[in-house]
Amino acid sequence: MKQRWLFLAVSLVVVAVVVALASGAVGGAGAGLYRLVGIFGQVVSLVKSSYVEEVPVDQLEMGAMNGLVDAADPGGLYVPDKMIEDYARVRARALPPFGLVLGRRSSYPLVMQVIAGSPAEKAGIVPGELVERVGAEPVRARPLWRTLTLLDAAERKGEVSLDVIDRQLSGKRPVALKAAAFALPSPTVEVQESVPVVRVPVLEPGVVAKLSEALKAHGSATSLVVDLRGVALGTPDGALKVAAELAGGDVQMRLGKRDGKDEALQAKGPARCWTLVVCVDGTTGGAAELLAVALKAQGATLVGGDSYGDTGQRRALRGAGGEVWLATTWGLGPDGKPLLGTGVKPDERVRPHKGGDAALERALELAGGRTVKQAA
Repeated sequence: MKQRWLFLAVSLVVVAVVVALASGAVGGAGAGLYRLVGIFGQVVSLVKSSYVEEVPVDQLEMGAMNGLVDAADPGGLYVPDKMIEDYARVRARALPPFGLVLGRRSSYPLVMQVIAGSPAEKAGIVPGELVERVGAEPVRARPLWRTLTLLDAAERKGEVSLDVIDRQLSGKRPVALKAAAFALPSPTVEVQESVPVVRVPVLEPGVVAKLSEALKAHGSATSLVVDLRGVALGTPDGALKVAAELAGGDVQMRLGKRDGKDEALQAKGPARCWTLVVCVDGTTGGAAELLAVALKAQGATLVGGDSYGDTGQRRALRGAGGEVWLATTWGLGPDGKPLLGTGVKPDERVRPHKGGDAALERALELAGGRTVKQAA
């Protein structure tokens, strides 16, 4: 047992060094690392002496590693050796298990996006809900890779049951998912109250031609609503090209990098004369956040709530007993600060209400020129 505690302490130090190097916090890190080891020893002593039941060393190890990585990168992960292969299989997938794109809210896996036509959509899961259990295993307060690998394994077996908490946090329900083939849907344009409403489920360069085709019938429109809620899939390059197609003209996107050498990406789109209103909320993540920032820079109005707050492009660094996944590139918000842990703020905040879609209703009002001030 003493050897196991020693290994845990050494592992923590090695991972701390990896995180410090990756985050650029090398200068003066030595004293901080000694302090970290000292604090860790005190915590271990208190846990061993104060808990009625012995706490498994593996549980303490995972909590320590995840907390350390999260402090450097809110979307970062520590994946132990025995799970690296499983996590690599998830990352290599073209489509997420059962059509569920997940993030985190508090200590729960958060449903960021549900792919249309997927088993998750057919089962009634919607963006903004939380996952509490996958099969027989609780996933609250567990690293996100654990939920993803459980879903991946379950899909290959054919089915799984989830416990899902609704968006209002008012109750949970069991949801049965059965594996079935599905594909990424194409962009859509639906006219509501005489205003075209655009939805682009995946922000990849390859969808631009389809988006352009869908917009042809609305070339005479004076305004456009772009709904980015429940959208997280895509790449920075895809988000940039979609922004150019929607806003027209020269569009720029700014990316920050761990090495300090920020990058500006540029794209050019067709001439556009419409006004843009963009719906965002806590399920607007990743590439969709980059798109929201790019459109805002072109004069679009953002309506809804704060976005998810994670545009990190991550790579694995070798740590003791596992891999540390930390962001090396990320999007910069309108204020020039990294979109890591903090989302894009809407220009007009709209509180959701039951029985309607307050954000979309307000976006349609603004796009249609009905700018009655909303009640506080």
